[in-house]
Amino acid sequence: MNNVMSKTLTVIVFALSWGSSFAENGLTIDQAINEGIKNNPQLKASAASLEEAQWKKKETFGAYLPKVDLVGTHFFDLRYQQIQISPTSVFKSTYPVTSYGAQASLNLFDGMKTTHSNSAAQSNIEAAEFELNHTKMATENSIRLKYFQALGAQVLKEVAESNVKTLSDHLKRAQDLLRQGEFTKVDVLKIQVQLEQAIPEKLGAADNAYLARKNLSEAMGTEGDERILNEVLPVPQEHIVKNLNTRDSKASSLASGRLDLKALYKRVESSDELYKAGQSIWMPKVNLIADYQYYNNRDYSLSNSEKFKDSYSVGVNLIWNLFDGGSSYARSEQTYYQKIQLEQKAIKVNLSSANEVEFWKRRYLNSAILYSAKLRSVDASKESVRIYQNGLKAGTRTNSDLLDAELDLDRSEAGVVKAQVDAVEALLNLELAMGRRL
Repeated sequence: MNNVMSKTLTVIVFALSWGSSFAENGLTIDQAINEGIKNNPQLKASAASLEEAQWKKKETFGAYLPKVDLVGTHFFDLRYQQIQISPTSVFKSTYPVTSYGAQASLNLFDGMKTTHSNSAAQSNIEAAEFELNHTKMATENSIRLKYFQALGAQVLKEVAESNVKTLSDHLKRAQDLLRQGEFTKVDVLKIQVQLEQAIPEKLGAADNAYLARKNLSEAMGTEGDERILNEVLPVPQEHIVKNLNTRDSKASSLASGRLDLKALYKRVESSDELYKAGQSIWMPKVNLIADYQYYNNRDYSLSNSEKFKDSYSVGVNLIWNLFDGGSSYARSEQTYYQKIQLEQKAIKVNLSSANEVEFWKRRYLNSAILYSAKLRSVDASKESVRIYQNGLKAGTRTNSDLLDAELDLDRSEAGVVKAQVDAVEALLNLELAMGRRL
C-alpha cells in the first residue's frame, strides 16, 4: 500500500517546503468541513428557512390568544347630524369628539382553521429540520468529495509530470543511441510521438488539479485557498456495502432514512392540513368581543376629566360568509392541487430512491474491484520495470521495452488513484441516498 500511494505521499511531503510545520500550513478534511459548514451559503439559507418555519408556528398559535387593541380618536371639527323628533323638536346627534379605549376579541370557533393551520406549521418545522440536516450532510459530502477529487487530481498531475520526464529521458537516450548507430530513426520517432501526446496530457492534468482545488475552495465558501491537502485517498473496502441487500421487496427501506424524502413527506402532511384549514370557509366564525371607551362628547378637551365619561360592551360576534365572489373557494382548491403535486413528487422520489441505492452500491463495488486490480497491475508493472532494467543491462532487452514498462507503471498508478476517487464519490452518494453514514 505504501508503494501504491507513493505519489500521494510525495504531494503531501511537498508541504515541508513551505517553511513551517506541515500541520500548520496544511488543510485536513475535518478543517475543510468545519470551514465549509461555517461559510456555506446554502446551509445558512436552510437554517434561515427553519427559523422562518418556527416563527410561522408562533404566528398560527397566536390565533388561540385574545387580540387587544388600544384605540384613540380626536376630531378637530365636526358637524352633528340632526334628528327630527317632531315638527317643532330637532335634536343634534352627538358622538365623542375625543375618545380613548380598548377593544378585545377571542376566537371561540373558526371551523378548526386554527387547529389545522397550527398542525401544518408544525409539519413545516419538522420538514425544515430534515432539510437542514440533509443540506448539512450534502454539504459535508460535497466538501469531502471535492477534497479527495482535488487530492486525486494533484496526484494525477504528478503522474503526468513523471510520464513526461520519463519520455524526455528516453528520448534523449534514444537520440544518443541513434548517433551511435544502436537505435533506429523509427524508434526515436515513436518516442517523440509518445512525448508529444504526453505534454498536452500533462497540461490537462495541471488544469484539472487547479480547477479541482478551486472547486474545493468554493465548496468551503472561501477564495484563493492555497493550503496543502494533508490527507491520503481512502482505500475502498467491499465489506462496507456488501451486506446491503437491494434486491428484495424491502429494498426501498434502505432509502427510507434519506432526510430529503422525510422532509417531503412532512410537506405533504402540511399541505393536507392546509387544505383542511381551507375547508373552514363553509363554517361560521364565532368570537367573544369586548369594547371599552373613555370619551368626551361635550367639547374638544383632551384631558378635562369632568367632561369625560366611560362606556363598555361585552358580547359574542358571529360571522358566516355566504359568498365572497368565490375567492375563498379558489384558494382552497389551490391548496388541494398543491397537495397533489407534493404527493406525486414524494411517490417519484420514493420509487427512484431504491434505484439510487442500488446504483451507487454497484459503483462502489466496481471501484473497489477495479482498485484491487490496479494494485495488482502496479505490482506487475514494477516487476516488469525491474526485469527490463536488468535485461537492458544484460543486452537482452531494449530501451523501447523498458519505456513501455515504465509507461504501463505510470498508467497503473493513475488507475489506482482514479479508482479511489470514484469509490469516494460512490460511497458519499450512497450515504446521501440512504440518509446515514456507513
